Amino acid sequence: MKNLGLGYVKTSTVENFTTESGIKIRRYISPAVRKVLKLATKRTVYLESYPKLDPNTPYIFASTHSFDEDIIAALSVIDRNAYVLLGTTDQIDHNPQMYAAWLNGMIYVDRLDENSRRESVKKMERILNSGTSVLLFPEGGWNNTENLLCQPLFAGPYILAQKTKVKVVPIASFNEPNSNDIFIKVGEPMDFTMKEKKEALRELRDSLATMMFEHIELHSTPIVRSELGENQHLEFMEMRRREYMRVKWTRDVWDEELAFYHDKDQPLPIKIRESFDKVVITRHNAYIMAPIIERRLEDERYNFKIYMKKNTKR
Repeated sequence: MKNLGLGYVKTSTVENFTTESGIKIRRYISPAVRKVLKLATKRTVYLESYPKLDPNTPYIFASTHSFDEDIIAALSVIDRNAYVLLGTTDQIDHNPQMYAAWLNGMIYVDRLDENSRRESVKKMERILNSGTSVLLFPEGGWNNTENLLCQPLFAGPYILAQKTKVKVVPIASFNEPNSNDIFIKVGEPMDFTMKEKKEALRELRDSLATMMFEHIELHSTPIVRSELGENQHLEFMEMRRREYMRVKWTRDVWDEELAFYHDKDQPLPIKIRESFDKVVITRHNAYIMAPIIERRLEDERYNFKIYMKKNTKR
């Protein structure tokens, strides 16, 4: 069933995506909304740390992103109203939980559209200048990596901090697969107004990664080497696929949902290997090209987006 009345968020402008009275009302009803969100979370949320924040000051809450309930869990523990940045078109169209996000206050961004990304920053800037906080997920899509505690970050938190002089508050949420527990740590506010972009984003990522490491150290089940399967990489991909399938999808959403940041000045290894596809293989270069071709085949086999497209039934 398609959600009614929420379609406007995809076309609304900076001026009309929310009203001034709407901002004030959401701030007033925030305690009740947070209770509703906590009840709507199927798992149990444990808040392990929270800084002393000025109740009359807005903040830019920047959270990790890796499982289906981390958005509503984060909103339920933040001690004030925070408009949430959402970049999941299919869920806005079909997931009834999006009505709760609308009630809380949300900002839509099309992660694949550069203009939409720019407009979303302006919308968050308007909210912060009104005295209300925002919540965003600077990793973009969920963290589906096997060895990164936190993916490289989009620049949203830094840009907003520079424009509004508002401090950034890091949040790390952790849920072990098949566990009914969500653990959340909220770090101390970070002032980026006098820092360069790379330095600020490195510090934010370090803070998020440190809290995630602490979560894993305290709350994850140790892996027994003898119980590992023959292909751990594919098993990990399948585990991540099942996490996505906790949400109902109506179409192929993976180009949008699996968006992540990469530095344009540093080409991805897979793109470098793709550039060799045009090379004509001869007996003189075969010894060089053979391992490259083998790695290209491995890239496709372990490409999570291709895996999701092939193994998702709608």
